[in-house]
Formats: sequence, C-alpha cells, structure tokens
Amino acid sequence: MKIRRPSFTDIFANILGICAIAAIAGGVIVAYLFFKHASQGDSDFWTQPANFSIIGEFLGGTVGSIWALAGVILFFLALIYQKHELVLQREELKESRKIMESQSTTIAIQQFENTFFQLLNFHINATNNIRDILQGSNGKSVNAFQAILKDFKKEVAALKKRMKADGGIALDDESFEACFRSVFEGYKNTFQHYLENYKSLVLLVEAKSHDPEFYFTILKSHFTEQEVLIQFYYTLLYAKDERLIKTTEKYNLFQKLNVRAISEIDSYHLQKIDKRAYTKDKQPESMEV
Repeated sequence: MKIRRPSFTDIFANILGICAIAAIAGGVIVAYLFFKHASQGDSDFWTQPANFSIIGEFLGGTVGSIWALAGVILFFLALIYQKHELVLQREELKESRKIMESQSTTIAIQQFENTFFQLLNFHINATNNIRDILQGSNGKSVNAFQAILKDFKKEVAALKKRMKADGGIALDDESFEACFRSVFEGYKNTFQHYLENYKSLVLLVEAKSHDPEFYFTILKSHFTEQEVLIQFYYTLLYAKDERLIKTTEKYNLFQKLNVRAISEIDSYHLQKIDKRAYTKDKQPESMEV
C-alpha cells in the first residue's frame, strides 16, 4: 500500500493547530495564576468593587489578547481545511465526470450496436428476399440481383451499338447514369429499401462507430459478389453521395467486387473510384452477369 507523504500544507496546518491549542491553554493558565495570586495576596480582594476593573483590564489585555490570537489562528486553520475540502470536492467531481463520461460512452456504444444490428438484420432479410423475389417465364423464382445486372448489361450494349451507328461516340457519365436509371426504375420496388438501408448502414458505421474497421468487417462478410456489383453501380450512378463514396474507398467496401464482371459491361467506372475501394489479394472468378 502506497503511503501518502504529508504535504507542506498538512504540516503547516498541524503547527497552527498546536499553536491555537497552546494559546487557549496559555490563556487559561494565565487567568488561573492571576486569580490564585490575587486570592492569596489579599483576602479582601474580591470584596472591593474597584478591583473588578483591574480584573477586567487584565483579562481583556492579557488573556483576551492571547485568546484573540488563538481565534485568528483557528479562523486561518478553518480556511485551510475549507480549501482542502474544496480540493477534495473538485477531485470527486472530476471522478464523477469521468464515470459519467464512461457511462455515456457505454450507452452510446449500446445504442449504436442496437441500431447497427437491427439494420444489419434488415439487410440480411432483404438480401434473402431479393434473391428469390421475381418469377421467371418458367414459373420458378429468379435471382433479382442477376436479373437487374443482365438487364443493365443489355441496356449498355444496346446503347453502345446505337452510339457506334451514330459515329462512335464514347459512353460518358450521363449515358451510364441514364442506362442504370432506366433499368433500376423497373426494379425499384425490389431494391429501393435494400439500397437505402445499405447506404444508412454504411454512413451510420462511419459516423457513429468507435471502431469502424471492426463493424465494416462484419458488414462485408455478409456481402455477396452480386450484391457488391449492385452496390457499386448504385453508389456511382444513383446515390452519387460523396460521403458514401469516400467511406467506400477508405474501408475497402467493394472488396468482393468482381472486376471482370464490371469489365464485361464497361471498365469506364473502375476509373471513377479509388482502387482502395475494391483492391483485394485474390481476384475472384468471373461471374456470369
């Protein structure tokens, strides 16, 4: 156990306390000796009224001065202890503030995690529903991720063909955006809530998380290649939110992006986003779109 060494203030306060006690005791002793001496010297001393003024002058001038000094010392000592109490209260307030800040941080983390996992659960359920939400011509369920990507690929190919016939004009941002919006409008009811939830989830982690890398790792583990392809075009062609793009680049959210599948449509947009967003150690196999 660490022993606290007395400070200069503690030593000084102890000295003052001793001095105050000595002054009070000294006043009592002086008064006692005076009364004792007065009683022994003259047996009629206490019967003479004129002597009371002498007693008052002596007590006021000697004992009173000693006790006044003791009072000043005690007053000064009270100020020292009051200051010490204020210091202790200030330290207690600091500790209380630290505890409250810690509790606030804990509550904020709990609130964030509750919201995060609710949105993540919605994302997982929406993903599962989208995979089997459409009915094909044969009556079987069709993966909506594959369907929208195929339609987008066809729309871009048709646009390239028309532009080639018109003189070989290269595709630009507006052309790609028009193609994606044209296709997306047909699937809007299917993907609207899914993509809005995806955007909210990403921006929530970026803004509120105390450890974004950890939560984005959890999030990315639930993404499939098909989802990331939709997220890629949605981020660049539909949402066009600079904050969403920067977060995607910073935390490598398109880690599972199938670059070959993008190139089959057009590699134009790979140049529109920093490679940090989709760089990975192992290139995935080409996925039919």
